[in-house]
Order: sequence, then C-alpha cells, then structure tokens
Amino acid sequence: MRLLVVHETQLAIYDASKMDRIRQWVPQDALSAPISYAAYSCNSQLVYATFYDGNIGVFDADSLRLRCRIAPSAYLSQAALNGSQSVHPLVVAANPLDPNQFAVGLTDGSVKVIEPTESEGKWGSSPPMDNGILNGRTASSSTTSNHTPDQTQR
Repeated sequence: MRLLVVHETQLAIYDASKMDRIRQWVPQDALSAPISYAAYSCNSQLVYATFYDGNIGVFDADSLRLRCRIAPSAYLSQAALNGSQSVHPLVVAANPLDPNQFAVGLTDGSVKVIEPTESEGKWGSSPPMDNGILNGRTASSSTTSNHTPDQTQR
C-alpha cells in the first residue's frame, strides 16, 4: 500500500505500512508553480497534479517521472487565459473506470474533463512540448459547466 502526500512544495509517495518515503518530486522547470492538488488515477499507475499557474502534470506513480505536461492553453479559452482574474485548477478527480481520463475543477466554477487524444489512447511517456501540444498533437478536452455538457475539441 502506498500513500500519496501532496503539498504546495512537493509530491511524495510513502510506503503506508512503514511510513517511509519512497519517492519525492518538487516543482521544477516548466512545472515550477506551487501544486494546488494531486490524485492517483483509478488504477494507481498515474498521478495527476494541478498547479496554481494552470499547468497540469501527469506523472508515473512508481517513479514520479513526468509523463506529460498539459498547458492551460490546451483546456482554457482565450478569454479565461487573458481575463483579469487568474483561472486555474483547484481540484482533480480521476475517472473511476478510465485511468487515462480525469476532471479538474477550476476557480471560475467550471469543470473540464481531460483525456489524451484518441490516436494516443494514453498519456505520453515523455514530457510534451509547450502550448498544450502533446507529442505533436493537442489534448482533447470536454467542458462541463453547471451540469450542461458542451463538447469542445482543442
């Protein structure tokens, strides 16, 4: 059994039976903002972490190696990106059946469902390029606000 510990300054995985730290990751490089939230995927193979600057990191749960960075431009509208108030994820929730799909709750009250593109099928094994491009393709994002589905491909 493993325990994911989240703080603004770090992600850490502990052996729950001994409370020994197994792995630790601190914000760095493209993901240098404080961490707002993190959660395991439903199969405990991935860790989804959100950051106060709007970035989202998808990590391998065993090594805490970054598999994918999702830039805010991949799931936020231009209006939200350029607005007077900063919009960023406050919480992340893993889909209970699909380990590659998760939702983020944003500071503006909206919820975004995020998954890899259909051609990828799962999150990459290497860090992505900037501007929301994942291995040469943009991430898929479904938007839900006030329980009204509004499918948007980006």
